[in-house]
Amino acid sequence: MRNNFELIDPLLEFTEPNTFYFVQILKRRKENPEMKANTSVIDNFYLYTPDDLAKFMPRIIEQCEKNNARAYINLNRLDLENIALYVVKQTMDCIINKDFRSVKNVYQSACGSHFSEKDKKWIIDIDEDELHHKDEVVSIIEKLHLEIPKKDYRILAEIPTKTGIHLITNPFNVAKFVHIMTVRELTKIERKDNSPTILYVGDGI
Repeated sequence: MRNNFELIDPLLEFTEPNTFYFVQILKRRKENPEMKANTSVIDNFYLYTPDDLAKFMPRIIEQCEKNNARAYINLNRLDLENIALYVVKQTMDCIINKDFRSVKNVYQSACGSHFSEKDKKWIIDIDEDELHHKDEVVSIIEKLHLEIPKKDYRILAEIPTKTGIHLITNPFNVAKFVHIMTVRELTKIERKDNSPTILYVGDGI
């Protein structure tokens, strides 16, 4: 089991008006081989205030356990106005293309693919077979952060996943990072610039 509510909560900021965080519960065929689709969305949650994560926690855990699913949260905030404008555009595109069934999924799709952060939070995905390189990767990132003037950039958190960890970090020079990782043959360790991290994974997975 991975319950990351206490680790995630300090990373959430509600200082910008009209912004929110998006939580999604996903059921995957990887853990549920009877499924026809690779992934199925069980439920979505929208965090608008500092109290929302704790308020929704019992429901999120219940849904994950009941459906043998995982809860993910994107640590990059979304802007209500930008999402609304995108939803209007995508809805009109669906109507023009006579794809009426897709209209109901437009808001969810927009929340899953957009962000509004000025300084995004990135994820460094390290699987368990690469965990022995973690300290080396951390050192590389810390040195790259020092190259950014007037910014207190750092690694913000270490979030356990089912098969490894996610390092949550401020941005750094991607080209240098890729070059260093290639030279050191650490290319299996991925950088993701707008991906969700694990909020909860139940015992059954």
